[in-house]
Amino acid sequence: MTTPPTDETTQQPAWLREVSLALCAHPQVLLTGNVRDLYRLPDPERAGAVRFMGLVEALWSVARARGYAALLTYSSGVGVEVAAQLPDGGAAAAQAVLRDADVEPNRPLHLAQVRDLLGAVVDVPRRRAAGPPVALALVDAARLFTGELLSPEERLFLATADRLAYRATPVGSGYNTVFWVLDREHDLPAWFATGNHTLRITAIPEPDLAARLQTANDLVATLPGMPQDTDERWAVARRFAEASHGMRLRSMRDVVRLATAAGIPGPRVDDAVRAFRVGVPDNPWQSAGLRERLRTAQQELSHRVLGQPDAVRRVLDILARSATGLAGAHTGGRSKPRGVLFFAGPTGVGKTELAKALAALLFGDENAYLRFDMSEFAAEHTEARLIGAPPGFIGHDAGGELTNGIRQQPFRVVLFDEIEKAHPRLLDKFLQILDDGRLTDGRGGTVYFTEALIVFTTNLGIVIQDEDGKPKENVTPAQELPDIEQGVRHYIEVFFRHLLRRPELFNRVQQSIVVFDFLRPEVAVEIADRAIGRVAEAVHRTYGATLEFSDDARDELRKEATFDLSNGGRGIVSAIESILVNPLAREVFANPPAPGQTLRVAAIAQDGQNRELVME
Repeated sequence: MTTPPTDETTQQPAWLREVSLALCAHPQVLLTGNVRDLYRLPDPERAGAVRFMGLVEALWSVARARGYAALLTYSSGVGVEVAAQLPDGGAAAAQAVLRDADVEPNRPLHLAQVRDLLGAVVDVPRRRAAGPPVALALVDAARLFTGELLSPEERLFLATADRLAYRATPVGSGYNTVFWVLDREHDLPAWFATGNHTLRITAIPEPDLAARLQTANDLVATLPGMPQDTDERWAVARRFAEASHGMRLRSMRDVVRLATAAGIPGPRVDDAVRAFRVGVPDNPWQSAGLRERLRTAQQELSHRVLGQPDAVRRVLDILARSATGLAGAHTGGRSKPRGVLFFAGPTGVGKTELAKALAALLFGDENAYLRFDMSEFAAEHTEARLIGAPPGFIGHDAGGELTNGIRQQPFRVVLFDEIEKAHPRLLDKFLQILDDGRLTDGRGGTVYFTEALIVFTTNLGIVIQDEDGKPKENVTPAQELPDIEQGVRHYIEVFFRHLLRRPELFNRVQQSIVVFDFLRPEVAVEIADRAIGRVAEAVHRTYGATLEFSDDARDELRKEATFDLSNGGRGIVSAIESILVNPLAREVFANPPAPGQTLRVAAIAQDGQNRELVME
């Protein structure tokens, strides 16, 4: 077991130490990345203690340690504010800046006034006796600008800031510093952000596992129902940190608040994290109803998907692993999707039908199923359909079909049909889903797939190309299933590793590959009988009449429907439609049956390229 954190971890994070040094050498500091989070930092009021701070408080902690007199902040809609707990003389220094800029605190400013404020900070030594340095944080700098193209006033503002950076002179142990706080570095023009050598760019990273462990260890004490044993409490903290992969420390704090409000005990902190992410406190994956349905699912799924007992058994093993919470247990992957299935095999053998059946089995609703035909995503630009168009493009506000679907209903089966037909660049998106269980949409929002079952289907490995580029059979119905499985798996590996050059994608799905058998003749006959039965049910439902067949007519239907099994069950159903449904529709259209009437088909005759029903 990993040991709990020690006091050695209470030092400042690397990015804040970088800021502290930058104060000595750079009059302007550009902060990007994780700028809206909380940060676990040493408490300046209590030696050896830590507490959570916002960005402004964190900046003031290092500025004050460097001898700064004051830190002012400006944000759109709020105006100028002064950091609390100023040292002696700090209030006077802050008032001098406001007086020189001719602005009042806590009032929104025009851009020209913000420009004057910037000049008042940087040019303080020119206007009064040199004293300790002061700093200004533009806490939402990107919002100072109204659009993609800068207005003349906005250009003048940035040009002034650029000029002031070069005019700045050292004050005491540093400079009068301006902090630009941005979500992304490119929120400012490149000529300003990267062309100014006096400006320091510091990226604040997302919290890593070590930071989340420290935070979890601090927070779990406030969770309800926490065990008293130290090792058990640390185990809860560890699970909390692992489950919060991709989260910020602010979100971890809010998870604890949610758990307290919902009465979720500490040992079930994973459920609190899930509820925070997807917004649903209930967990269908842990319900007693699902466990009961899984116990009887072998018979139900085998009845719906004929001739694939091995595939059904393999799928149920993976689902049981997901329902018991053991998915990803061997890798610590608590943020991965609930399950991943990669269905491979001939066309028309039940791959898509099994995905639909799984939606009904897992969530009690076949509509909890989101299907994407990847042949529609063969072009690189079709990525926008999945995750939404990027800012500035048509349809940006609409979002993506995939991300919108998961955001609306996180508990669902997501089917990517014929995955090999998707554009190779599009496949890279699946790496983020399979690894982190999340995806960033075109609007910058995060969508979580941690409660979804991801299903891929493919026909790879059945027919391949020979040395001359001509198609040839890689596996045949004459082979047994173990040989078919070996041949298909081998070709899938070759395809992803060498032809597509995406070995990392194969590594993530290879243990989830489920190979389907060819459609065997005895199964084909059963599928044909079911299709014939559904036609009879439709006649009875629509007209109240009974449809019957002589033995010869039924045998003829079976024989012709199962003559060619190359298209699987789909081909059988299509044949029944051509041989039976078309002439039957012609018959009932000309002579609508009365309720209670019996329609008996004695034979099926050939009439050119059409079929005729011989009725008794």
